Amino acid sequence: MNGMGNPQDLLSRLSGPLAPIRDRLSHGPEFRRVVPSAQVLEADVFACLMESYARRFGVKSDGYLVSLWSQKYLATVIIPVMALSVIGGQAVHADIETTEIVVDDDGEPVALRLPSAFTTEEADQTGSLLVSTHLTPLVEALAKRSGLSRKVFWGNAAHYLEWIVRQLPRKNPGFTLPAPMTDAVHYVEEDGLRLRRRKVCCLRDRVPGVEDCGSLCPDRVKRIKS
Repeated sequence: MNGMGNPQDLLSRLSGPLAPIRDRLSHGPEFRRVVPSAQVLEADVFACLMESYARRFGVKSDGYLVSLWSQKYLATVIIPVMALSVIGGQAVHADIETTEIVVDDDGEPVALRLPSAFTTEEADQTGSLLVSTHLTPLVEALAKRSGLSRKVFWGNAAHYLEWIVRQLPRKNPGFTLPAPMTDAVHYVEEDGLRLRRRKVCCLRDRVPGVEDCGSLCPDRVKRIKS
């Protein structure tokens, strides 16, 4: 988070249930691999990352693996950006052209590096800014590389965005997901419980050894009944 002013002050305010988010933010010297976010859109860089990620599961890279990888990337970006925005009271600058992603030896995104802390926009605009400056070009590239529908990746993004907003101390009961994620996550009543549910399956359970998303999965009930 070079140039943020005093990032340690912000990190210290990520406490209690939000404390694990600190590990998703990288600042200062970094000895792991750092990839400029914009380079993830490039075919050769993306192919290299996916080749490494595929070796972890002993499979060849395919659309299902790309969806799983995208969940790691999206969580790494969305969760800390939304948390810092609410804590700081202004939208965090997270343009895909200026952020960097830290990946582990298997190419999995594990931390985010931010160029600066805040834009001049209010915190409530963070979701919309993320969509326009980071998520839209990312989703377009992921859909192109994987052959999967954009809805799969927007659903992945919606899950993390909706989830982190509900965890933050400043509750916003009127919060709605920005387009094109508006109806990607909804709530259903089952057996007296109110459950979160995706509209489109993320397909992650097609990767060997990876479980589905539990009650979040829209296809789980169909599989249980079949």
